[in-house]
Amino acid sequence: MAKEITYKPKTSLALKTLFNLGMANNEVTERTNEYIKTTGLNPTQFAIINILGHKGSLKISEIYSQMLIKSGNKTMILDSLEKKNLVKRVYSKNDRREIIIELTNNGQKFFEQNNKAYANFVEKTFSVLTQTEQKELLSLLGKIYGAE
Repeated sequence: MAKEITYKPKTSLALKTLFNLGMANNEVTERTNEYIKTTGLNPTQFAIINILGHKGSLKISEIYSQMLIKSGNKTMILDSLEKKNLVKRVYSKNDRREIIIELTNNGQKFFEQNNKAYANFVEKTFSVLTQTEQKELLSLLGKIYGAE
């Protein structure tokens, strides 16, 4: 038999908020991953192409500091994108130890072909909220992780 645990109202609200935040995150992540699968990439690969498409050439550390998805094997992921001819490694002119990652022509085409559709997908995903609600959610989430 399940044991009934009683919390203070403030604690109960925080627990419900955490649960709903987790459920919403799981739902959005699942929908996004399903969408990304249709592009032929995995979420980490897609994120890298998306970052490079928006920001231009970056050092490996700069790419991974901007990623929503944290991945363990950076070299293997970049190798797979190189095999698909979507990115290339370029040694920095200032420091040969530093490697810059940039989109190839194919990578740029992939980004251009998928960026608008992805943006539309994200817009549709969040269309259950009004623009005012989205701004409010953005502000509230920023408070939680300190990004305001």
